Formats: sequence, structure tokens, C-alpha cells
Amino acid sequence: MKIRTCYFKALNMEDAVSFWQAFLELPPTKCSPKYSEFRLDNINLGFVLNDFGDGFQGSNCVPVFEFADADLKAYIDRFTKLGGTVILDGLENPDLLSLVVEDPWGNEFELSKFHG
Repeated sequence: MKIRTCYFKALNMEDAVSFWQAFLELPPTKCSPKYSEFRLDNINLGFVLNDFGDGFQGSNCVPVFEFADADLKAYIDRFTKLGGTVILDGLENPDLLSLVVEDPWGNEFELSKFHG
């Protein structure tokens, strides 16, 4: 298991990319109207456009835990048995390949297939 990505929800993608590009002094490795990303050593710092009406709460950062396919089911089962909630099942969506989940305290994160 590893953390592949942490991303922030952004209300304006252009503003977010401009700020972080200037701060990091790096160009984004991915840049689109709905998702942009910077590669920082062995982790991706991403920004997803909050065009789905999600209210900002807490730190607003979403880590993406990546698992080998053989291990993912056991972690999903453990997560739900511990009281976690699946918000969105995108495991078969080639653009997502993950579950968007929430722990019992409302912290959102993703459980993802290994992307290689």
C-alpha cells in the first residue's frame, strides 16, 4: 500500500493551478478544466474542480491510498466493517479506478487500484 495522491477541492481550477505553479516553481504534469496535478518526488499533489456542490469542511485534502488488486478487497471489507461509508464506487470507471469513501468522522479519502 502507498499514498499515490493527495488532492484539494478547488472552486476555480485556473486560480489553483496558477497559485501552486508559482509556489512550487513547477509546471503541472496534468492540467485540465476538471483535474490538475503536480508530481512531487513520489507523490502527486492534485486539484479537482468542486463543480459537484460539495461544501468545504475541515482541511479539504483527500489522500488516495493505492493497493495491489489482490489486496484491495480485504481493505475495502475492513474499512466497511470498521464503520466507513462508500460515497462513490468508481472502481470500474477507467477515469477513477477507486472508491470515494468517508470514515466515521467525515474524513473523505479514496481506496484505489494500483495504477502502475
